[in-house]
Amino acid sequence: MSDYPYAPSLELYREWQREANHNEPIFLQVAAMAARWGADRELEACLTEVSFLGSRSLADKVRTSRRPKITEDK
Repeated sequence: MSDYPYAPSLELYREWQREANHNEPIFLQVAAMAARWGADRELEACLTEVSFLGSRSLADKVRTSRRPKITEDK
């Protein structure tokens, strides 16, 4: 997978492993983090294109609606 141009770096995988809740299956947590990372990269690439075409405000609206701030109750 390391030769895939859009794969997270090995260091990023290690960071996710360190951040994982070790009382839960680490694989599932790291997989979710990787999916989120990839989706965020794709969204930002798309928004760059929208913004480039002259609609920065549309790009901002799409980002806000697709990545709402999630508050965690702790």
